[in-house]
Amino acid sequence: MIKMKMNKIIAGVLAVLVLGAFTACGEKTNYSSPEESSKSNEIPTEPPAEPVMAAEDGPRLYIKDTTAAAGEIAEVTMAVENAELKWNMCGIHVTYDNRLQLQIVDEEEGRIRYKKGDASEYVTGSVGMIWKEEGLPDEVKSAGKGCLFYTEVFEGNYGLDGDIVTFYFKVPDDAESGTVYDIGFYYMDTDAFSNTEKDKSMDLYVFQNWKGGTVTVT
Repeated sequence: MIKMKMNKIIAGVLAVLVLGAFTACGEKTNYSSPEESSKSNEIPTEPPAEPVMAAEDGPRLYIKDTTAAAGEIAEVTMAVENAELKWNMCGIHVTYDNRLQLQIVDEEEGRIRYKKGDASEYVTGSVGMIWKEEGLPDEVKSAGKGCLFYTEVFEGNYGLDGDIVTFYFKVPDDAESGTVYDIGFYYMDTDAFSNTEKDKSMDLYVFQNWKGGTVTVT
């Protein structure tokens, strides 16, 4: 009975995160390319009600560089370090060059194909969805980007170091060798990388230090 109740709570948390990811309540945004995301992003876009300083150290979120041939499926992995048993949830927007074709498992629902990694060994629930083009912010579309949202929740601070999740993208059949596609992050004020203590300083550290990656055509 307790486990069933906890599962309902986790499902509710995931639903709230997904709803917030694609609605107006997350209007405050800050687009970052891999080059920009290696620097400190100016977040939040407005000061919080109570001043919050980023932690001096904390989890470091990043996208691994990868390679794939023209026409192949590229495996793009989001990973974290310095986070062993320090976090219990994440809700992250990932941007990608829209020449890449994000692999979908449910077109109607917008569910994407993904594989959880070793950092998510103890995860209770996860959801991955595409942000459909008609709802994308202008700054994302004008940059030639698509966007996905990934969220997961643990029952405690059981998130580990390592690969969090791997996404799948088809490289264009006519892509030339040496072509580089950027994979980055897009910040919304509904995003989270948090612990059970809801430590806002950790959230800020993560978002100010995350780093994008690339897919290079072989």
